Amino acid sequence: MTDDSGTQDEPIQDQHTQPDDAKVAGILVQQEADLAGHDEAHVLSALRQRFTDVGIHVSEDTLQDHAQRIASLEPNRFSKK
Repeated sequence: MTDDSGTQDEPIQDQHTQPDDAKVAGILVQQEADLAGHDEAHVLSALRQRFTDVGIHVSEDTLQDHAQRIASLEPNRFSKK
């Protein structure tokens, strides 16, 4: 929120809310682009952190499945080590 001086002193609230499934899909697409072909343990750690950051609970089994899948993808120009 801005005050009379024109400064933003408080966080801006989300103006466009997304359902959790859309957030999950977006995170997975981004992680696939960034981490394709990386070590599975690294991918798993990144997924855990990202979902924790946005406050979405994803089961450990699901996280491990996605980490395995992403690690097995062919690296691309964004994810090359």
